[in-house]
Amino acid sequence: MKRHMMMIVALLSVPGLVLAQEGEPDSLEEADAAVEKAFEKDRTVIPEEMVVVEPQVGKDLRFKSAAPGGETGLMRVMEAGSTDPMTIKLSLHGGFFSSSGTDGFLNYLDADDYSESQVVGRLGLAFTPLSFLEVFASYRNSSNKNSISRPGLLQTQGDMEFGAKGFYPVLPFLSVGLNLGIGFYNGIGEVTPDLAGTTVRTGLLLSFDARKIEFDTHVPVRFHVNVGLTFENTDNLQGNRDLTYVEQYALRVNSYNRLGLGFGLDAPLPYVDPVAITPYLEYSMQIPLGVGDEELADSSMGTDASLSSVMPMFLTPGVRVTYQRDITFDFAVDIGIGGKKAYLDGVPSTPPYTVWFGLSYVFDPTKRGEEKTIEKIVEKEKIVEVDKGVVAPVTTGRIKGRVVNAVDQTPVAAAIISFSGSDITPVATEPMEGRYETYNLTIGMVKLTASRDGFKAVSREAEVKAGEVALLDFALEPEAERGIVSGKVFNEKDRPMLAKIDINGPGEFHLDTSADTGEFSSPVPEGSYVVKASAEGYLARARRFEIKKDKTVMAEFKLVPAPKKTVVIIEKDKIVVKKKIHFATGRAEIRTDSHIILDAVIDVLANHPEIRKIRVEGHTDSMGSDASNKRLSQKRAHAVMDYLIKQGILGDMLVARGYGETMPVAPNNTRRGREQNRRVAFTILER
Repeated sequence: MKRHMMMIVALLSVPGLVLAQEGEPDSLEEADAAVEKAFEKDRTVIPEEMVVVEPQVGKDLRFKSAAPGGETGLMRVMEAGSTDPMTIKLSLHGGFFSSSGTDGFLNYLDADDYSESQVVGRLGLAFTPLSFLEVFASYRNSSNKNSISRPGLLQTQGDMEFGAKGFYPVLPFLSVGLNLGIGFYNGIGEVTPDLAGTTVRTGLLLSFDARKIEFDTHVPVRFHVNVGLTFENTDNLQGNRDLTYVEQYALRVNSYNRLGLGFGLDAPLPYVDPVAITPYLEYSMQIPLGVGDEELADSSMGTDASLSSVMPMFLTPGVRVTYQRDITFDFAVDIGIGGKKAYLDGVPSTPPYTVWFGLSYVFDPTKRGEEKTIEKIVEKEKIVEVDKGVVAPVTTGRIKGRVVNAVDQTPVAAAIISFSGSDITPVATEPMEGRYETYNLTIGMVKLTASRDGFKAVSREAEVKAGEVALLDFALEPEAERGIVSGKVFNEKDRPMLAKIDINGPGEFHLDTSADTGEFSSPVPEGSYVVKASAEGYLARARRFEIKKDKTVMAEFKLVPAPKKTVVIIEKDKIVVKKKIHFATGRAEIRTDSHIILDAVIDVLANHPEIRKIRVEGHTDSMGSDASNKRLSQKRAHAVMDYLIKQGILGDMLVARGYGETMPVAPNNTRRGREQNRRVAFTILER
């Protein structure tokens, strides 16, 4: 149908060919024949060197790749999903590790000249026949070389697994699934499967895609959870032989059923045509079932062994790089974790690491024939398109671009691109990067309007050129209700001064005060904000404000010069003052010379907005009664808290507590010790 319509359009656009002269065709087949006949004598011959081939791009499959087992997923964690129906995934993965020395992996004999290495290769195939079903298969070979075993080279060849998984999106951002896999293993020293060693694995799959939730900001993160059981029979492969730890590991012989747990996180980064990069991280474990204290006592660690000593556990960081949307390269490292490992008969040991490389290719064989090659031909500055021999002048072009939030440049998903004064069907931006592309448009100037709920619509013009794609981006301003933050900054002499103002909240704004008046003003969306004033050589001040629609908040700051030496620092959960805060003898009145120290505490809080709550602690020496010391320390802590509040620190982030003489830092039997115990301290309670 599409081909026929292209021919009809081409026929109507070629000079000298008018269907009306012959009468309208009765069917598409007659129209097709008319086109072929008309062009037999008017066919244009195009020189080969003037042809540039541009294949059309297929489906976007860059975030769907194969795990070593063939199924869609990361490395060890499967995804509750797959690619589009009728797509096929081919994958090839390889892994290796090596170890040597007396502390080397599997050196249970403590041999001085020990060495161990392994290379693994896996070939995978997956097919998605339906939108909710994926079937997969894998073929595995491995070679293990060890200086302890005899023979030193142990190989597995032709181990196969066949499986399927079904999945369903219960919510737009949440999918659940079930998988079933059956493994067939060749007998030891054989090249054909020993059915007595057949294993079965099954499990529940969950995948959560934060990209499909409309947060205020774009969150390109996906989470995956796998929970399943593996029913093992590979111990039947050893027959009446007793295998060593090395042989059990190299030949994948396991005597215990396992409960498997896997957690995966991947973060698709912004796509930069033609490459997409997705870092990911997995945590997985295989818990052997039926291992008791008696079995653990028979391990290489004896009675000191625990289940975590023999349990295979891996932390797997990796990165996935996709080229041209459907060819993917994986690099990952399995890191064996769980503390000191024990060797246990019947449980293959966990290597300290395995480096993995993977290559996969995703394609849809049913659409190979539909993906035509459009040939662009340049002849005397005139572009024409060739489709199966039909040559016609190009009279259309396209426009594409990106729609972003003007405040923070994040993509705006589902924005509508409409065409002013035209009945052309609007298009919408895609969810990942806010990109759009129009249909074919008639050459000439066209006016486009980008709109989205919560944003102000923006209209722009672009010129459509024949056979070209014009770029046109939009930046949309949020329609958030706005208020105004205004204020003034003074120095210690009450004179206006030049200072930097940082306003942080639902939006971020940075401006300078007027050097002459010290004033500043900025409209901001509604919300809770921290306004900070700072200047070189001065201690910073910050205050929190609630901005309301059409309201103006006044913020005044007095900045004092910073001391020559640092008097306040942060150490872990403490704000440490290096100088003492002095009070009038026996009273809670702060001496003037200590104001600069408290101003330095305010500077630290202004420059560390992540600190949400602190405790002001008062302490005394042991002179006087316990009750009077407790009251005095409480009053002094409150006096410090009141000073901080008067300087702009919110009261809800401060707590005052007096401890009296109960927490000395030095003996009270010396004058120096008593002086050290009379102090004010600051503890960070919440960040």
